[in-house]
Amino acid sequence: MNYNVNYFTPNQPMLFEPQEALTLGNLFKNLYMSYKGFSNYYLQPSNERQKALLTLQIYEFVAHELNLYLDLYADDEAMLQLFKENTKKAHEARKQFVEMYGEIEVRETNGMHFDWIEGPWPWEFQ
Repeated sequence: MNYNVNYFTPNQPMLFEPQEALTLGNLFKNLYMSYKGFSNYYLQPSNERQKALLTLQIYEFVAHELNLYLDLYADDEAMLQLFKENTKKAHEARKQFVEMYGEIEVRETNGMHFDWIEGPWPWEFQ
């Protein structure tokens, strides 16, 4: 999805690209202020599992930010469409991640065993 300025009418907010939005912690360019010159860095996944998880995080973050926006501007059809697109992409990314790597949330287990509990934990990587 291209989030460039030309995609929106003059009355709509300018948005960062999805990965940049996650990195900065804000989807909306007009609301972002850096903190004392601090510069963020892009996450660099080192394997396919991390890449799939980052993709999921990006789409869920953008959908959440758009959801917050729509709480205030519910009649904004363009943003509603972006929300729907990103929600669908997040759902697809989650489904693909779960199929490939297993559950990422603790839910009703019905006797299933979760491999993620076997480790290693993030702080155990060298």
